[in-house]
Amino acid sequence: MIKALPKISLDSTMYWVVLLLALTVPLSTAAASIAVGLGTLFIIVWSVRHKKLPPFDVNILEVLAVYFVLQFFIALMSWEPMISLREVVGEVHRFFPLIFALTFIKRREQLCGVLIASLVAFLINDAVGIYQYFVAGEPRAYGLNHTPTFFGSFMLMQIPLLIFITQLESLPTLWRRLAVFVAGLSLICLVLSMTRGSWLAFIVVVLIFVALEKKYRRLTAKIFAGLAILFLIVALFSPKIQDRLSTFTNTNFQSNTERVLMWKSAGEIFYDYPIYGVGQKMFFNAYNGYYITHEARERSGKGMRGHTHPHNNLLHRASEGGLIGLAAFIGLYVYFFWKFFNQFKREKNFAFGAGITALLILAGLQLEGLTDTNMNQVPIMREFWLLAGTLLAAENILRGEPFDDRRKNF
Repeated sequence: MIKALPKISLDSTMYWVVLLLALTVPLSTAAASIAVGLGTLFIIVWSVRHKKLPPFDVNILEVLAVYFVLQFFIALMSWEPMISLREVVGEVHRFFPLIFALTFIKRREQLCGVLIASLVAFLINDAVGIYQYFVAGEPRAYGLNHTPTFFGSFMLMQIPLLIFITQLESLPTLWRRLAVFVAGLSLICLVLSMTRGSWLAFIVVVLIFVALEKKYRRLTAKIFAGLAILFLIVALFSPKIQDRLSTFTNTNFQSNTERVLMWKSAGEIFYDYPIYGVGQKMFFNAYNGYYITHEARERSGKGMRGHTHPHNNLLHRASEGGLIGLAAFIGLYVYFFWKFFNQFKREKNFAFGAGITALLILAGLQLEGLTDTNMNQVPIMREFWLLAGTLLAAENILRGEPFDDRRKNF
């Protein structure tokens, strides 16, 4: 039956899959899942027909393989192995956008097409968020990203990529000007999300950029100072923003106290299960059933579901995976920090290159992840890995080097 299928060009077909992902990941989890499924099917059919796999990046596959071997071991030692194993299998597909983009974005026009699709998706997402806040009267904008915290995470990814697009001379001026406009909308949406962790992460990301890009320090300082003044002026006339700002130092604010209690409980889980934790997806059972403190108000029952994570990436991994899970998580993202940083150093001649863009996106998400668990959420992970693959592919494309020079067959 497979032999009867018409011959397909995997590269061109998968480019359209990546294009579909760029357009749908910020807007619809279901549509993005269809794109991932189609891409997986195309690769399987092509591999069976040609009796080999496409030339994926071997080094990245090896890193991911180590990560998932450790995850499967943790799952086997879980309180409920079947639930944890399903979670691990479900996590695998969240990395597919990385592999798809890195492997199948090969030409300059393809890179531009994916960036334009992302730009359009960002514009739609921002427009929905602004409508929700100013027209529908929502207390916090969330766009098409399920929750305001997800929306804030997307803004941390959108803004650096939009700045990268504005600097990309391969794109027509019209698209670059539109990227400037959408970047402004994304800044507004970052504020309207009312996500405090995203606000703080954005500030630190700006400081990281200033520390790395010395020649842009004065310009960045001027722009950031202007934005800060504008934000303060808006805050003076916005009781919602004033209330949100006041919660930073309010020790009685329930969201603050609950986070501290969850962090304490996550630490106790880690202390009791230091090697491999309680297993993936088991924080809910452990926290709500055994480790929740008497002071905690947000608990399962009485119309509340109960917390499924401790609002901190590191504590989440430590409690569910112990030292093994924490080391796997840190090792994975340290590898990509190192990869992006080396790319940044090679692209020093670019005003705002792909390497610094990817580095700032990852830094923003991990900084926000100190007060919220974001790197286990399907839409956030898909968008991050899609952008990571796109920006890694961009290096050789923009330098005009053959894309497959450093590839090996796997």
